[in-house]
Amino acid sequence: MSDNSSTIKDRLEGILESIELIQEWSKGRLTVDDFLFSPTGVMAFNACVMRLQVIGEHVGKLLNNSEHPLDGYEQIPWHAIYGLRNLISHEYANIDEELIVSIINNDLSPLKLVVVELLRKFSQ
Repeated sequence: MSDNSSTIKDRLEGILESIELIQEWSKGRLTVDDFLFSPTGVMAFNACVMRLQVIGEHVGKLLNNSEHPLDGYEQIPWHAIYGLRNLISHEYANIDEELIVSIINNDLSPLKLVVVELLRKFSQ
């Protein structure tokens, strides 16, 4: 495995770890109110947002990688994921809680499937 493939694999593993943590922290929380009506819910929400930022950071690095590892997976909105990272980083106070909860509930599972597939590809 080349150094670049190893770097790609490390970034994909970071994305997968973040997805799994978000899924664990958000279990049973389907609405914004489920997150924001208790101190532990707020803590879970903030932790999930920070992990979405981590995912976006890794995606941004993969988008700029010379091997273009994300090509061929157009069903995933890679640039939007990176854009969310920028929003979280620079406009945290303006985050749309409904959007975050929607991403957690609807978008992480399809992303996880693609990341697992990519990990298989870059682990060979």
